[in-house]
Order: sequence, then structure tokens, then C-alpha cells
Amino acid sequence: MGGISLFIFKEGSRNAYNQTLSEEVFRKNYRTIFGIDVPHMDAVEDIFRVLKTDEYELLKIQLLSLLIEKKVFQKFKFLGKFHHIAIDATGVCSFSEKHCDYCLTKTSKNGVVTYFHNVLEAKLITENGFSISLCSEWISNSETNYDKQDSEHKAFNRLAIRLKSMFPRLAIVILADGLYPNNTFFEICRSNNWNYIVTFKDGNLKSVWEEINLLPNTAKGRFEKSIAKSKQMIYQNYSFLNGLEYQDFKVNWVECKEVIKDTKGDKISENRFVFLSNMSITTQNIVEVVCSGRLRWKIENEGFNIQKNSNYQLQHKYSRVSYNAMQNWYNSLQIAVMIVDLTLLSDSFQEIFKQKKQTVKHLWKCLWSLLNICYIDTSDIYNNYKRTQVRFGH
Repeated sequence: MGGISLFIFKEGSRNAYNQTLSEEVFRKNYRTIFGIDVPHMDAVEDIFRVLKTDEYELLKIQLLSLLIEKKVFQKFKFLGKFHHIAIDATGVCSFSEKHCDYCLTKTSKNGVVTYFHNVLEAKLITENGFSISLCSEWISNSETNYDKQDSEHKAFNRLAIRLKSMFPRLAIVILADGLYPNNTFFEICRSNNWNYIVTFKDGNLKSVWEEINLLPNTAKGRFEKSIAKSKQMIYQNYSFLNGLEYQDFKVNWVECKEVIKDTKGDKISENRFVFLSNMSITTQNIVEVVCSGRLRWKIENEGFNIQKNSNYQLQHKYSRVSYNAMQNWYNSLQIAVMIVDLTLLSDSFQEIFKQKKQTVKHLWKCLWSLLNICYIDTSDIYNNYKRTQVRFGH
């Protein structure tokens, strides 16, 4: 709980939180609210060095499983059936000297070696902003002798096995970037009975592109949609093909060309989105398929970008000597994000942001000031406590 609270309060480092913990008012308020004492972060580091990472990740899985069981994300399912699971990797930290035996390395043109750690994430994402970690697989060199370093593709093979064992009956649709359209990815999804929507870049799977380009436009399905907004118009032109052959697989192709214009009819922007899926594309589901494919960017924005740049300080070196502790600090961050998002994305908090035009940063500043300056009375908490249902809007 001490490790998780560091990220809930967005202190940014162990040292910064230890300075806060030196304040008697904060320590007393912490005990009043949580019913336990807050430990020194050096003590947390000592525990994290010996705590098995899979045991700590089990806590994250149990918390998320409870939310799924309570149908918290029910209204955000794809086609009302499937949870969106985005797959992507990110850098966690880098060092000028070797951190541990599991470091990845890269050498510059000048011969300078950088040691670093990356992690592959499977996150449950929703259109209203949730980006919650289901499973984390570290990309690491676990052997002393190897021909090639560990990679995102190898890590995905391991992550898929763990994801299936952790959530064997969860109906999901995998969202992935242009790195993933390949034999191995298609086979993993087929063997696990997973649906997928994957970004399809020009030049990937040349035989598939050749088949698409050889077919006349009359052979392709068509669909158009216009969206009117207060200050702009969005025009979307869809094309799709089902049953394209790629080795032992059947894949379905969809393309969306989008033009955004202002009220005067002047073009603001023009975009093109292309995806492959194992789900049959129809005019009834094509908009949802493309919208779901475009949701993948949320793992980068609501996921990695916020965790790196919104006082969570994902890339801070929380443990400079222990690979085991570094992973446990990372899991603490993911659990804290889950707790914070359940608060901030609730309808009641969203209404506060709209009416008072307050930012999350300002809200956390007020919270920090309260906990460090004012003594909180136990009666203030329990006299006003009542069971309530938290709701989430789109």
C-alpha cells in the first residue's frame, strides 16, 4: 500500500515522498484514512527486492477481475460483446552503465552503449479514457549467451500465454499496431479464439496488398457517413473486402478515408485508416470496427504518455540496483492508475471538471495541501460515509 500510495499522490520519486512522510500531519491523516501507518520508501524498496513479481501482479489481476465481474466496462464493449485489449511496448528506464543481467543494450555510432528496460503491455481500453493494465511482459535478455536480443515479437508470444491463463474466458478483441500483421500473430489469435483489429500499413503483407489492388473497385464494399459537429463536418468514406487469403489464414480488410472541413467548407485535415481483422466486415458493423481500431492510440496517450508526463514519472529510476524491485514499482504504478482513473472518470468527477473548469493537476494540488496542513477527523469520514454507485459516461 505504501508503494501504491506514492503514485496515487503523484510524488514522482521515493525521495520526494519520504520528505512528505516527514510531516506529522500527513502521517496522521494517512493513518486516519487508510487505517495503517505509511512506511518509509526505503523499507518499501527492501520488500520489493524480495517480493516475487508474479505474486504482486496477481493483486493487479484480482482487482481488475473484480471490476470486470461487476460489469464496470460493460457499456464500452465492442459490439456489446468484446473488451478492447490494446497491445504495445514502451521504454521504462535507461542507464549509462549496466543495471542488471536482464538489460537490453544499444550502441551508438560513436560506440557508446546504453542499457535499458522495455515492457510489453496488454491494456483494457475504453472510449471514455480507461487504459488499465491486464498483463505486463518484460522484454529482457534473460540468458548470458544469445544470438539476438529479446524483442517485442518474442515478448508477445509469452504475454499471450499468460493473458490466456489469467483470463481464459474473457471475450476480447486485440488491437495492435502495424508491427503485428504476421503469421505468428494470426496463429496466436486463432488458437486462443481471440478477435483482432490490427493496423495495416502500406507495404506490409505484399501478397494481400496485391490482391486488394488488383480487384476492381466494384468488387469492394462501400459505405459513407457524415458527422455534423458544432464547428465542423466530418466526411468518412469506407471500403472493405472479406476473405482475403494470406498463407493459411483468411483476413478481412477495411479502409476509412476521412476529411474534416470547417463551416465554410474549407478542408481542415485529411486522414486514412486501414485495418485487418478476422471478423467479417459488413455495412452494419464497419463503423464500429474502424472506431475500435482507432482506439488503439489510447494505450499510447491515456496509457504511456500520461504515465510518463503526468507526475506518475514512469521513466524515473525507482530502483537503481534491483530488476525485481523495478518491476514491483512498475506494478505499483499500474494499480495506482487503476484507482485514480476509477475516481477521475466517474460521472460525478467529470461534472466537477465541466462546471468549475478545474484540472486534474489543480485537484491533486488541493488534495496534497489538505493532507499536509489540516488534521482530518475520523468522524468527518465515517459520519458522511454511505454506499454509492459509481457511474461512467461515454
